[in-house]
Amino acid sequence: MIDSDIKFVRQLFNVKKGLLKDIENYANENFIPIIKPEVARFLETIVKIKQPQNILEIGTAIGYSSIIMLKAYKNAKVLTIEKDIDMAEMAKINFIKASLIDRVELVKGDALEVLPCLSNKYDLIFIDASKGHYKEFFDESLRVLNDDGILICDNILYKGYVTNEVHVKHKRRTIVYRMRDFISYVLDRKDITTTIIPIGDGLSISVKEEKND
Repeated sequence: MIDSDIKFVRQLFNVKKGLLKDIENYANENFIPIIKPEVARFLETIVKIKQPQNILEIGTAIGYSSIIMLKAYKNAKVLTIEKDIDMAEMAKINFIKASLIDRVELVKGDALEVLPCLSNKYDLIFIDASKGHYKEFFDESLRVLNDDGILICDNILYKGYVTNEVHVKHKRRTIVYRMRDFISYVLDRKDITTTIIPIGDGLSISVKEEKND
């Protein structure tokens, strides 16, 4: 989408008031990355369609996207992983304010260490964490994703640098190359069906194929 389209769509989905607006304001004031309004609405819509019982989130930040998903389906539960202790504590406070703490398992730790320890299965997985490790996150997530489950990755176009590297600073090139490799990797896999959606900072959405016995 061109900039005017993005601005128009984003304004349509802006939260006007309430806890989510407070979280948005705090995130903007303190330079904490949270999902864009159009991505929040997309995530909400997917949850309403899928109605997942168990959701796994990699990258809690301050709890914004978890709250979006939990509010979208009252029977959903979320296990969310956050490496930054301070942000995890803020997320916990926000879960309490939203009266959702009883439906959240908040794990404080490095997802690269936590994911291999998981054994439960999930209907929906949302990845929004360290961009340099998306392939590792994806592979471990796919292991615990139910057949016909949905796996969504945010920020895969990495601020537009993935599609246009002309102005990419040297320190960002490694991540850009890794994200390009990641996109090719998920599109080439035969056990999932994946599409790319150019909203927010770019999303991939994958559906795990059902195994035929």
